Amino acid sequence: MLAGAAGDVAGGNSAVGYSAITQQATVVAYHLLRNDGIDRALLADEWKELGADTENPSVYRSPSESFVAWLEAISRGEGAATVEPSGEPASRVYPVGVWFRRDPERLVTAAISVARLTHIDASTVVGAAAVAGAVAASSFAQVGRDLLQGSAELIERALREIGKEDYLFSRMDDARQLPVRLREAASWVTDPAIDLVKKVIEQGPPAASEKALVAIVLASSPSIEPYRLIEVAASMGGSEMASMVGAMVGARLGLRLWPWVVPNNTWFAEIGRRLVSGNRETRDIPVPYQVEERLTFGFDSRLA
Repeated sequence: MLAGAAGDVAGGNSAVGYSAITQQATVVAYHLLRNDGIDRALLADEWKELGADTENPSVYRSPSESFVAWLEAISRGEGAATVEPSGEPASRVYPVGVWFRRDPERLVTAAISVARLTHIDASTVVGAAAVAGAVAASSFAQVGRDLLQGSAELIERALREIGKEDYLFSRMDDARQLPVRLREAASWVTDPAIDLVKKVIEQGPPAASEKALVAIVLASSPSIEPYRLIEVAASMGGSEMASMVGAMVGARLGLRLWPWVVPNNTWFAEIGRRLVSGNRETRDIPVPYQVEERLTFGFDSRLA
């Protein structure tokens, strides 16, 4: 959790520190602790709680246009999943990888549920599952070819899962190319990973639907300084990709200091400990809205 937030800070989405990406991931973490799985309707309500309503202002910082549109549609009681590709779901799904690191089947199901709540582009959805799987694999110190091959296998598992309802998803053919490309990347591995990434994105910066793939390739390197991997991810794909890479290298290395100031760092560390230990108690840790309200506005607006 802390490394994912550090990646968000490195990406510079929000001048205050971490942005709506990390805020959404934190809500996912609390949801997992309380429910041991993903209930899409309930998670939608929990994300909505951090948005504006008739009594409280939104505490989201620098949310994407697509997430704002999703919040507005949900508030109107409308369906809101978009067919547009995005790297955002993969940047907020990493708590699923930690929680279900020993259960690939439930990991895939939960990651798909988190992603398809807002997106029904197939590449986006299976890319999110792949990042969750790479976080899980990283927690067992997988790197290099093993990480890339394992991620390709997990994408294929996710493709089989969404294939049961493929009529709901757009760009299935593009999604089927992702494991092929990861296996190609695995065949190139000589390290450093930055050279691999250059090969993957020879045609330019990664497209939205490819950020997850590029992030996994970048995080597969065991030899480059972890903060450098996050810096490169931030320069290529902003806070979204840097959060993904941060979560993967953080899962591999555990708690450590990062060269970026992460507000509420002890809170993130504790959430991460509970995801790892399986401690599902949340009553003794802060309510996300209150934490984010203080960081966003500097005070509790209900007491003003």
